[in-house]
Amino acid sequence: MNIKNAEGKYITTKIGCLKIIKKLGKGKSGYSYLASNANKKYVIKFMHNELCSYYSFGSESKVKLELNAYNLLNKLKISIPKLYNINIKDNYLVKEYIDGELITDSIVNNRLNDASLRQVFIISKKLKASKINIDYFPDNFIYADKKLYYIDYECNPYDEEWNLENWGLYYWANSQGLSAYKKTHDDTFINDKTNNGRPIKKGFDNIVNHWISQYQ
Repeated sequence: MNIKNAEGKYITTKIGCLKIIKKLGKGKSGYSYLASNANKKYVIKFMHNELCSYYSFGSESKVKLELNAYNLLNKLKISIPKLYNINIKDNYLVKEYIDGELITDSIVNNRLNDASLRQVFIISKKLKASKINIDYFPDNFIYADKKLYYIDYECNPYDEEWNLENWGLYYWANSQGLSAYKKTHDDTFINDKTNNGRPIKKGFDNIVNHWISQYQ
């Protein structure tokens, strides 16, 4: 199966045959699709082998890394989608579909609410205490039923450079840049240099510092 263009295809999993409906996005580790079976929705994530200039997954299977991260985040009671199936041989996983608003869309459409900000700081504080970072990029969060979900499973050892305050919030603050990035996929609208994974900070310190003073 061409994981870059899997829409309309079917895949047999341990939870049944899933029809792949549409692409939801591409991240550092894989391509995510909305899939369905008997009117129930799922997310299927196919891992890719594309290199990332600023991040390394090492030699471990990406599916195993996701499983380990899922177990860790579950243990810490972080709100994440349920994991239904992993397939190490075929390099994919199937997880719960959270029906809500992607935080990127909330930001772009000026609907980012107090609850989402308050909850991401709570998540950050809990993870920092356990010396863990997650990927705070807004594409990785959905707000549904008054709860903020981290819909990716990626987590890493804590590093202040990549935490919420010094990294993630600068993307949350850059609504115009996110809007342009979403339309063009040109990361120079959100990163200070192309493919370096570091956000544009100039012009956003005031709003980031305001959020820190209000929610931290």
